[in-house]
Amino acid sequence: MFFKPLSPTKAVMAKTRLRLVARVFFSCVFACMLLIVMMGIAQHTYDEVFMYSTLALLWWHFTFAKRQVTFDLQSQQITTKISSLYLLTQQVIPIRNIAALQLRRRASSNGVRAYELLMVIHTQTEPLKFEYGGLYQMQSLGKQIADFCNIPFINQID
Repeated sequence: MFFKPLSPTKAVMAKTRLRLVARVFFSCVFACMLLIVMMGIAQHTYDEVFMYSTLALLWWHFTFAKRQVTFDLQSQQITTKISSLYLLTQQVIPIRNIAALQLRRRASSNGVRAYELLMVIHTQTEPLKFEYGGLYQMQSLGKQIADFCNIPFINQID
């Protein structure tokens, strides 16, 4: 996701075009496979039909799933919404409660170098995981959000 200011007081985190194209591509491939299987539905048992129906439901949610992060300086809130065809969850974080944004290496068992952007919040002992990705991407995102929200950025990688 990348940071996109809409006005001096509002910004959003948007998905890259590559992620959107990949999602549409994989959705179409899965839909075609499911359609081919469903054409011979009369030959399948009830258990198989139930399994295919469950896969179709998960495909439907995967196709329309969306994460939207909104930064609003007027209301001093960061709002994260996760929805599919309906709202699944919503989290509101007051900006005044954020002590800093922190970049650190993500623990991985397979040796892949990944990094995570954390929100250090005054009222919590453990930082809140916000986003993860490559080093350059997380450094850039952390600096942009910190500058926009006027909060410190701690880079533990340098």
